[in-house]
Amino acid sequence: MGSLQLEDFAAGWIGGAASVIVGHPLDTVKTRLQAGVGYGNTLSCIRMEAASDPFPLAVSPPFFLQLKSLT
Repeated sequence: MGSLQLEDFAAGWIGGAASVIVGHPLDTVKTRLQAGVGYGNTLSCIRMEAASDPFPLAVSPPFFLQLKSLT
């Protein structure tokens, strides 16, 4: 019975981490597009932000806070 609980915990943690890893960069791009700074489309927003930010979109400091909140 204990092994099944550990497997469920691990599967839930992996699913939550995957959700943050995929969702956080997309949410960042969506927020920047909604701010209306002058990006032409989603791809240009990703390119401009990747070129200007010291952190890539996926590893910004809020990203790590979201991962930490999973535990």
